[in-house]
Amino acid sequence: MYLDLLTRHRRALHRIPEIKYDLPKTQAYILEALKDLDCAVTTAAGTGVLAYFDGGRPETMAFRADMDALPVTEATAHDFQSAHPGCMHACGHDGHMAMLLVFARWVNENINNLSRNVLLIFQPAEESGGGGEKIVETGALERLNAKRVFAIHVEPALPMGVVATRPGPFMARASEIHLDVDGLSGHAAVPGAGRDALAAAVDFVHGAYEADRELPRSAPRRIKFCKITSGNSTNVIPASAQVAGTMRTFSDADYDALRARMEFLAQKAEADYGVKCRLNILAGYPAVINDQELYDRACAALPVEYIPEPSFLGEDFSYYGRVAPEIMFRIGLGTGVPLHAATFDFDERALETGVELFIKLAGME
Repeated sequence: MYLDLLTRHRRALHRIPEIKYDLPKTQAYILEALKDLDCAVTTAAGTGVLAYFDGGRPETMAFRADMDALPVTEATAHDFQSAHPGCMHACGHDGHMAMLLVFARWVNENINNLSRNVLLIFQPAEESGGGGEKIVETGALERLNAKRVFAIHVEPALPMGVVATRPGPFMARASEIHLDVDGLSGHAAVPGAGRDALAAAVDFVHGAYEADRELPRSAPRRIKFCKITSGNSTNVIPASAQVAGTMRTFSDADYDALRARMEFLAQKAEADYGVKCRLNILAGYPAVINDQELYDRACAALPVEYIPEPSFLGEDFSYYGRVAPEIMFRIGLGTGVPLHAATFDFDERALETGVELFIKLAGME
């Protein structure tokens, strides 16, 4: 029913991938596609677009699609492949926008039959840059009294046509950990020589892992150090060391406890080794926590496959949940080709499932 229009939108957007907030062609395409609809269209967060359908109701429901692409060189052979070298819609955001544009036409025809007004959010800078936060900071959701926020993400690992989600923790807060240690070099064979930056860094890493094991586990979490850089000799004590890793949490309590523990460990390393530590933990996007009531209502309205475990990947859809109940769904592509791969692709028939999902969500009481 919607396949032709979905395909046209998806492929046109696929040809013009753009990064972060630098989305002039993508924004222009969205504005052109919305111009003949009976909605209030405004720009937001630079190159984002908001489309508001006013049905005269006291509450609003919001639907979000992300707009940005990735710095990936496309390796498909399609006639609609990226026209921007080194840039590709390798995460399905072209499909997300196509679904929301087709849904916009349905809303335009059905707004008077819905129990809530509808706000469509075309958001920049999901992959990096926190575009979701910038949209929330406009105050549009509070001003329009948005009480529900929905989003869809395509999922290659699910069979085509499957809709899946879970209540509660859905996607993690993804925080970067960076530790710089400054010591003093000296000959490794001389007792007491130097101030060992590498040993201090190793103790910090072991201590962080130990703290993770000791903390109560009320929700899933993960901490992993992936890089230590130090020294260039077999017999010279390193004067500096750098540690980098990631922390994935689903609760503020876990994030705060691990952060506090690492701050303590950095101070302890300074005292034990006589070094200077500079610890920088980037907060990252908050965790996506799917609202239980919205989950229950969705399951009563349509077939939804339960996802048993949350994902440790991050998503800035989480910012919307700070101002209104939110829920994100996955729809299956059935390809198995990973997101962010240069060969990422899908059959646009999968997007029909997303449009139908949006329609059913819009009709929920």
